[in-house]
Amino acid sequence: MKKRVLLLLPLFLGACSDSGESPVIKIERLYAKVESEDESSGSGEKDYANQRDELPALKVGDKVKAFLLLDGNGAELKTFRLQNDDEVDTKLIFEKTEVSTEGNLTDVEKGQLRFKDGVSKAKIMVIATIKQADKNGDVKLEFYLSSKAECEGAQEEIGLKTKAEDDK
Repeated sequence: MKKRVLLLLPLFLGACSDSGESPVIKIERLYAKVESEDESSGSGEKDYANQRDELPALKVGDKVKAFLLLDGNGAELKTFRLQNDDEVDTKLIFEKTEVSTEGNLTDVEKGQLRFKDGVSKAKIMVIATIKQADKNGDVKLEFYLSSKAECEGAQEEIGLKTKAEDDK
């Protein structure tokens, strides 16, 4: 009997990954707006969603916009959480009709959203403004998504490089 249970154990452990029920965070678009000191080049935005390693080094005041697609993969979404380093100010833009306002489960200031029943897909925009840069220059935006399925949540990270203004 013990051998049968041990043989079935991997099936139960792998059930979530095989069924594809784990939620997914997809970075659809990622724009970096870098203010240029050179007037002729101006400032511009470029989509770095598929080229994150090519993101330029950012300085204080530069902005990054990340457009995220959240998918419960067949299950309803439960919570979304944004965690960021202290060197960045962030703002979440989302469809208010998809997010619960009951209790304190949603706290936009802390980057936490709790979805209403029936929501299995959502789009969120995160705007990050660099407020502090140092010589080490690594800043992270981390996203965590859970669904109502009995599975692990999804996690995604955007690494940003910053540069300090040169002292003159």
